[in-house]
Amino acid sequence: MELITKKGKVWEIKAGGYEAVIAPEIGGNVIALRKGDFDVLRHYDSYEEVVKAPVVYGLPILFPPNRIDAGRFEFAGRTYQFPISEKRTNNSLHGFLSHRPWNFDVVKSDKDEAVVSLTYKSGRDEDYYSYYPHDFTIKMVYTLNAHGLHQDITISNEGEEDMPLGLGWHTAFALEFKKGIDPDNVKVKVSIGERVELSDRGLPTGVVSPLSDDEIKFRNEGQSPLYAVMDDHYTINPIEKDGELFHGALLEDVASGARVVYRVDPAYKHWMIWNCFKEGSFICIEPQNWRVNAPNLELPAEESGMDHIVPGGTYRAKASIYVEED
Repeated sequence: MELITKKGKVWEIKAGGYEAVIAPEIGGNVIALRKGDFDVLRHYDSYEEVVKAPVVYGLPILFPPNRIDAGRFEFAGRTYQFPISEKRTNNSLHGFLSHRPWNFDVVKSDKDEAVVSLTYKSGRDEDYYSYYPHDFTIKMVYTLNAHGLHQDITISNEGEEDMPLGLGWHTAFALEFKKGIDPDNVKVKVSIGERVELSDRGLPTGVVSPLSDDEIKFRNEGQSPLYAVMDDHYTINPIEKDGELFHGALLEDVASGARVVYRVDPAYKHWMIWNCFKEGSFICIEPQNWRVNAPNLELPAEESGMDHIVPGGTYRAKASIYVEED
């Protein structure tokens, strides 16, 4: 039996009881993750549906994440001017890699573990080079085994100048993540710390506030992902899972105890939570290394998350998604 197979424009990978579907041509996105009755990521009817909106399905890369005020910032003596992709707010939004093709390679394949890599190498003839003039290579290695899906990303600066780095994921989880469960019975826990207040343009106002009583539930007993319209920004503060500190998110069906675990690297110091105006079928729980609009914030780097990679340097981060049942 083939464990890694190409079907149309996607690759299906099976190992350790899990199945993943990867779409190299649309950002190297993992658009499905399944195990038995679990179907963890936002459901779709066709590949074409995902192509039309790749940033709201699966595990799309945000490079850089979220909004930059008027698409403009300065770094290391250079002015960057990103396209205005969100006309309503006059901001750039979610960067430029989520829809581009990536190279796909099989590293290992057997019934217990499969390893694949997706690579994106910048090119000087690409449209973004005029506003992000850096030579870089990004490599995402995905391992699938009995412990779930594991992501290991490295970003290498192959140019001769410091390279500003913003990285995030618009991870879209299905609320019916297991066949037959009721989304109204799903509670979510996330390692959020404080609320970063956003303006009506979706940019930080400078106010950072303690969590409300409703938001504190995300840290403790869990909160309905549909309790309110959410497009909210938070700092991190680890929560407890199985007696240990945990940085990530948990989605749990309170009726059955079935849950999805999203464990992320402490390198991601900020969260966005977005539920698409309470659409009802999914929620995006989005880790990112910097605060929204970080390059324009007058904050120390340890607070804003503003980061960069020196020439010849490499940035690395990891994450995992898996399921648990009582």
